[in-house]
Amino acid sequence: MLSKRPWIISLLLALGLAAWLASGSINGNPGDDKEASKESKAPALIKVRVKTMHARPVDQSVALYGRTEPNRRVTIKAEVDGRVVEILKQRGEPVETGEALLKIALNDRPQLLQHAKAELAQRQLEYEGASSLNTKGFQGKAEVARMKALLKESQARVAALQREIRNTVIRAPFAGIMLERNVEVGDYLSVGASVATIVDLDPLVVRGDVTQQDVPYLHVGQQATMTLASGEKHVGKIRYLSSVADEETNTFRVEVALDNSDGHLLGGLSVELQIPLKQIQAIKITPALMALNEAGVIGIKWVKDGKVQFTPIDVVRSDSDGTWIRGLEDEVQVITVGQAFVREGDTVEISTDQSGDS
Repeated sequence: MLSKRPWIISLLLALGLAAWLASGSINGNPGDDKEASKESKAPALIKVRVKTMHARPVDQSVALYGRTEPNRRVTIKAEVDGRVVEILKQRGEPVETGEALLKIALNDRPQLLQHAKAELAQRQLEYEGASSLNTKGFQGKAEVARMKALLKESQARVAALQREIRNTVIRAPFAGIMLERNVEVGDYLSVGASVATIVDLDPLVVRGDVTQQDVPYLHVGQQATMTLASGEKHVGKIRYLSSVADEETNTFRVEVALDNSDGHLLGGLSVELQIPLKQIQAIKITPALMALNEAGVIGIKWVKDGKVQFTPIDVVRSDSDGTWIRGLEDEVQVITVGQAFVREGDTVEISTDQSGDS
């Protein structure tokens, strides 16, 4: 009967096969199903690229900003009255120590000096005569003292006139540049009138202020690097370091002197002053390696034992091609690609940056 209905046989076989498969699923290892389910739910690790970097000893320095200033600056004033009769140096010209800048009229000073010298000679004789008579007992001590006083008066008068004559020629007190000249031929000068301004540009000086945290690492004679606005660099030395802090800013004044014997540099140039403080271990990075954490702090993301670490930027020194930072280990795997997609504590899969170690 069944042979006459082959479709019934086929149906029974299909039902038997389905039952067998169902029994296998029920009686199989339940752990296998759980493991497969767990694997299907586990998220894939984020892949990042890292570069191994090594810390190196770097000079930590303090940066100051200022301007080149003259070593000395003085305004020369007239010490005698009189009319200017000759100008010997123009503005901007170099001058040597003791070199004449201008002349003031002598007027009757030479004649007065001759008279004072003649009077001095007379009083010298009178004093010598009184002293001789005193030794012989013919002249009292009071008269000798009076003659001596008159002699001293004449000597002072001669010295004063000689000084006035010398001061009619105004000279440079030190070598430098005549920055300004305030008088012309024919001007009448009174004692104390400003005549000229002389500046000494060798060495040039840059002044700045350092904090109380930095001042212990500085000393007189220490080298400093000056960078001009043009990028030109020069090396100077600390010549002065204040021992007392400014009451308002609580900072210490420092002066750096720069050799300018060739006159190449000018006063008033803007400069950046770098003074080394101490050596510390640091790693050099570029801005492309920096990233932000969830709090908006800028720093470096790196990997240790497969987990992302984050270290805020602590700058030691900035160069034209990168920034030296501290606070990392001596050897770190810095994330170079993918740092924007991971957070501190994430487990990541790493690949090595093909640019090599640093």
